[in-house]
Amino acid sequence: MPSVTSRSGRLSHCVVALALAVVPVVTAGCPKPDAPAADGAARYAQVQEALNKRVAAIHDVAVEGQIVDPTGQTLRFRYAMQQPSFTAGELLAPDGSRARAFIFDGKHLAIVDDGTRTVVRQDLSVNEEQMLLTLHQVFSPFVCEGWRPPLLKPTGVTATPDGDKVVLTVPVGEGGVKEQRVVLEGSGVFVSRQTIGDDGAVLMETTVLENATDAGTGLAFPVKWSMKEGGSRGTVSLSAWKVNAGVDAARFDTAAPAGYTERQP
Repeated sequence: MPSVTSRSGRLSHCVVALALAVVPVVTAGCPKPDAPAADGAARYAQVQEALNKRVAAIHDVAVEGQIVDPTGQTLRFRYAMQQPSFTAGELLAPDGSRARAFIFDGKHLAIVDDGTRTVVRQDLSVNEEQMLLTLHQVFSPFVCEGWRPPLLKPTGVTATPDGDKVVLTVPVGEGGVKEQRVVLEGSGVFVSRQTIGDDGAVLMETTVLENATDAGTGLAFPVKWSMKEGGSRGTVSLSAWKVNAGVDAARFDTAAPAGYTERQP
């Protein structure tokens, strides 16, 4: 996956490594996940319905925020999404200008480096499954689940009720990862996600610290969350966010800007 680099190597590692997620729950074109164990089936169905309603209610989002590591180093960013699949994530320089951008126009992924004035552009439409995984790896550092549906495999998902919440367990079984555990409220609100290693240890974790409710949709969205992986930790706080307010189409343009050199992936 392309690395999300910044002026701080430690912070860059935190942004990339800590915000990994799962593989698709509510994604068009993906097979419907198998029904989980009987004791969690009803809650799972409730959560699926809630997640589908969230997806239907959201046409576009735009957020701005920052991630801060324990030493106080800060990386500012912007993120925008528009249905059906337009996405843009931007890393900002200290002066607020764009330093690097990751843009998907529904077919092509462009990685724009404003420092070197170069663009790497790749067609992802050949393999849908690989496209979904690549996009998730690229854009999950910018926003956690809650701003996007959690991703679940089409088979093998189990659901376990936990009070007013439900824990979705997604088997992985590769790369030293045993499974992913996604915790949601019955209303579909994202609570946390853990990546569990083969030895049962928590390898990565994202936890929502604060939500805010959008007046237009009535939905709750994360505005502050923590991320950790091994000794790396970070806290993401949003300074601005909008839902269904419209996004400038130019933000999803993957063509090389004037004066930039396009390179092969």
